[in-house]
Amino acid sequence: MTESAPSQRNVEIVQSAFDAWDRGDTEAILALCDGNIVVVQADEMPGVPALQNGQAGVLEAFALWPGYWDDFRIEILRTVDLGERVVVTTDQSGRSKDTGIEVAAQFTFLFTLRDGKITEWRIFLREAEALEAVRSSA
Repeated sequence: MTESAPSQRNVEIVQSAFDAWDRGDTEAILALCDGNIVVVQADEMPGVPALQNGQAGVLEAFALWPGYWDDFRIEILRTVDLGERVVVTTDQSGRSKDTGIEVAAQFTFLFTLRDGKITEWRIFLREAEALEAVRSSA
């Protein structure tokens, strides 16, 4: 077995986090996150804290969306390997617990990794915004 290149390893780490989400394995996700991880929510999301810090922040972020939805699902559409950053565009869907209405939307995540751990998790409503954030921080 050959060792993965560092950037490919970062993609594998992010994929492992999504796989753990599908299994409901929060502990496995937290093990992939740096203790000082920063979660940055999309500006357009009302009633959501703009920043969440540390693994407690990750747990807080996880509690936000599924708490509103039944049958909440995330499907990965695209993954872009950018070295220490990984962009993942997803379809997310669920049925509102309040109204029973099915809702679907795309969200894009920008993960920054260092030393095999996710150090930042940013959420965008549009993939182009995530890619622009990478370009503007280069």
